[in-house]
Amino acid sequence: MTDRIFFLCAFLAAAVMVAIAVLPGFNTRPTGPVSGGNTDYRRIEVSGAQLNRFVAGGDADISLVRADGEAALRIEVAAATLADDPIRGPHFILDRDLETVFAGREVRITIRARAADQYGAEQMRVNYSVGSAIESGWEKFTITREFADSVFTWTPPERTPGTDAGYDYLGIRPVVPEKQRAILVQSVVFEPAL
Repeated sequence: MTDRIFFLCAFLAAAVMVAIAVLPGFNTRPTGPVSGGNTDYRRIEVSGAQLNRFVAGGDADISLVRADGEAALRIEVAAATLADDPIRGPHFILDRDLETVFAGREVRITIRARAADQYGAEQMRVNYSVGSAIESGWEKFTITREFADSVFTWTPPERTPGTDAGYDYLGIRPVVPEKQRAILVQSVVFEPAL
């Protein structure tokens, strides 16, 4: 084998190994808790592929779809299938850094949502939970067939001194009076008061 053929084969083998190492993560979507990493914590936006961080947390169907040319999270729930606990239904898990930043400060949460085309809900419910012990309570928002912003505000309690930060949760689900209902969420923006 000549040097020219040998080096060409070695180069092709190296290129194939690099491609095999890189390609599995090429189209993966982010998962895990929402964090404020790489931000100044004044505005944390969850949109696009980041919506994949949403957790079904119960008997609900969630999926990323395209709606009005943008990525959106579709949340579909059947009547009488979910517990009232926000953690046991569709929700975002907020990482420990956000729990630390949000504690004792009013947090403005803007949810851009609309009714789904099929089984469209007329209302959605939102609930902020600090662990499983303290929650804001469910607040209802009327939604239509057009994307619009719904603003939810709540002040999570101060952390007890000497305790470690935990996870917070933001539950979002359609109001389901009968059969099943679905909503589309285009973005969720967290803005703590300064």
